[in-house]
Amino acid sequence: MFAGVFGPVLLVVAVMAGASTNGFPAKADSDPLAVGSPCSGNELNNTATTSDGTAVRCMANEANSFSWIADTGAAGTIAQLQSQGFTVTVTRVGTGSLDQCRVTDVRNPNTTTYTTRSHPRASGMNTIVVSKTIDVALDCT
Repeated sequence: MFAGVFGPVLLVVAVMAGASTNGFPAKADSDPLAVGSPCSGNELNNTATTSDGTAVRCMANEANSFSWIADTGAAGTIAQLQSQGFTVTVTRVGTGSLDQCRVTDVRNPNTTTYTTRSHPRASGMNTIVVSKTIDVALDCT
């Protein structure tokens, strides 16, 4: 994503199936775990600790790939909302990376549902969640 001089940049982070698994990635000794180092899509939302003790999370980055990002309030908040099934729309002010951002607001939770009967004579109703969205505002200055 490009950071605009004239206003906030919109970054949409999509929910991926199975993204709520937390575990430690298997890393080879020749590939040290560090903030900014690449991770794979199957490690998305996994958490780990670097050799210097920094808590990191595998997240999608602005370059449309995955990397280990310091698990700050911003990364953790986004990951938590995704694990709850939300598609998170992020509005950010500033050009800092996600690990430098702080959450300034979480708003507009919206759940779209569809209600149906299992058959025409059924008395019970089934409610199906079609989508869940939420907005997160970040200050990345």
